[in-house]
This record gives sequence, structure tokens and C-alpha cells, in this order.
Amino acid sequence: MLLGLGEGVLLGIRIVAVPALRRLTRLSVRAERLVPGAADGPVPHRWHVVVEGTLTFLGVPRVTRRLKDVPVGLSVGLDLNVDFMDHASFDAVHQWRPAHERQGGRGDIDEVHEAWYERAVTGDMSPPRKSSPPARWWAPWANRRRRSEAELDAPEVSPSALLLAGVREYHGSTARLVRPIMAELAMEQKPEHLFITCVDSRVVPNIITASGPGDLFINRNVGNLVPRHGTRTPDDAVAATVEYATSVLDIRTITVCGHSNCGAMAALLAGGGEVAHLHSLTRWLKHGNHSLARFLDTEPEPDSDEPPLTRLCKINVMQQLDNLLTYPWLRERVESGEIELVGLYLDLKSAKVEVLDRAAQTFVPVPDEAPGERADRASHA
Repeated sequence: MLLGLGEGVLLGIRIVAVPALRRLTRLSVRAERLVPGAADGPVPHRWHVVVEGTLTFLGVPRVTRRLKDVPVGLSVGLDLNVDFMDHASFDAVHQWRPAHERQGGRGDIDEVHEAWYERAVTGDMSPPRKSSPPARWWAPWANRRRRSEAELDAPEVSPSALLLAGVREYHGSTARLVRPIMAELAMEQKPEHLFITCVDSRVVPNIITASGPGDLFINRNVGNLVPRHGTRTPDDAVAATVEYATSVLDIRTITVCGHSNCGAMAALLAGGGEVAHLHSLTRWLKHGNHSLARFLDTEPEPDSDEPPLTRLCKINVMQQLDNLLTYPWLRERVESGEIELVGLYLDLKSAKVEVLDRAAQTFVPVPDEAPGERADRASHA
């Protein structure tokens, strides 16, 4: 049966309206405490609220409800990763900030996607102008050089010139974006995590943790090794970093991150002969002997097809976490729950990160959702 004109118009409106309403309600809001500890432990010093999607008046109650969950007097970072913000949403966020700060807290608003909030503060609520896609800053220089040389037939450049070209690109496209953050951090740093990892150029901590300036206090060394307390081969560099991070910066999480195809572990596995002429490196690799001994004492799982090097790279992470516990003052704080130890493993080929299940002594995939996030989405569906 054919529809009449009126019915056809109504049907067309419904077809158009349903996707539009779905887009307007596409919003994710989550809040998390950034200082680890038991749920019944002391109130954390900082919260993090992330808003992603399309922020309209329909989502204002969800955002304000989450912001009200933040205890009075605490510092909270609000990340706005939104593709649209209407006036009602801007007004709600704009009123929350001074209200929270009047109660002794602090509110920092960062925009990850487009500067809707920043432009609204200046009275500009027009849609952002479309611009060309940003350069993939995380891509290696070589990838960008191959493309530019193919397009422009550019001559080969020296490594130092390439480095300075990268600095110029940073000044031209990135510096203005990070300047407000860097200005805030200029006189004081408050990193959340101590991140101990390898010097391998393929491991980029800020990429694999989606972190930025001021988030990670990083120690890099060959093989992501932690010399044991009282070792006969003295080296205080790592211990000094751990001491400063925990005693001065009050960091509560220490992560050791290993990776696949680690050259240091390959040297250990081969007996060190290939690097014997590198005296400093040979002395340093002695700190990996406990990892090698643990590897030799551990039988692979019956159904495991992991290559020996992969097994050693993972066992090395476990051993370095145990090495941290050889420092009596640090072990005491870990056992009291003040400091948490985390093990990560980066598979270079898949670009995937696994986390150590310390109880099972095995690495498992990082969950796609944080605990409670699925339940939160379901309750607001």
C-alpha cells in the first residue's frame, strides 16, 4: 500500500532523526582516581574525568553527576575529547570549575580534540574551520623522509640536519599546543608513575601509554635492568632514580617495561661473547645474570611455542620487579600498599602491550575496558 504525502514526510523525518539523535547521545564519561590504593584507603590527591563524544544538553546531567563524585578540595583534570559542545554544556563546565575551586579544589580543563571550550570562553561558538590532517608526529623520520624525497626529489640530509628539521616541525605545529601545559609544569613536576624501560629506540613510553608531558618519570637503560641492593657490581643510577621518584616526587607506581627482541637479553642468552669487547656494557649486563638463571631454572609451558628469547625478555621483567624488592625501604612500602609494582611487555611486531599477572606469573592482554567501565555504560544506556 502506497503512503500518503503526510505519512511519507513523517517517515522521512524519522529516518533522518534517528541517526541524528544517536549521534547527539553518543557520549562517554568516566572518572578515575589517579593515585593507586585500596578502595578503603586514604582519599587520593587527584582525580581524572574524561568526556568523549558529542557533548550537548542531553549529556550535561551525566557530566555534572561525574564531576560531583570528585571529593571536595581535590585537584581534578577534566579532559574534553569532544567533536561538538553546545552552549548549555559549556555553561555547565564553566560554572563547575570556579565552584569546585571555591571549595579548595583545583580544576584543569584540557581539550584533546578541538578547542570548543577555549573558543567558547572567548565568545566564538562557530564551528571550527576544517584544516588539513595533522602530521603523524609519532611516525619515524625515515617514513616521512621517504615520502618527501619521493615527492620533492630532495637530497639526502645529515643526521644533525634531520634532527633540527624535526625541531622546526615541532616549533611550527606542536609547540603552540603544548605551551599551556609546559608553562604550568615549568616550575614543578608531578608525575604519576616511575617508568623503567629499555633504551631501545623502538620503545616509546609516551606512545604506548598515551601519556604526555609531566605524566611519566622515566629511567631508560640497556635491558631495563634494576641492579639488586648490595650488588658487588655497584651502580647507583637506577636506585637514585627510584629514591628520588618515591621519596621526593611521592610516586606511588613503579613500572618495569620490557620488549620483544631485546638486544641485551639476546646477548645474555648467547653468553655475552659478542659484546665482550664492550667493557662497560659487559659489566652492566652482569645485572641480568639473575634473569638468565631464572630462565634456565624455569621450564616452558608444555603447550607454549614462545621462542627462548621471548621467554627471557618476559622473565627479565619479572626478575627486575623482584630486584626492586631487594631494597628494604622499598619492599616495606610495597608490602604496606603505599607503592604498586607493575610489569609490562611490548611486542614490537604487533605493537601490543601485555601486563604481568603477578599471581599467575604470566603476561596477559590489557583489558579493553577499565574495571567498572562496562557497568557504568550499561547503567547510563
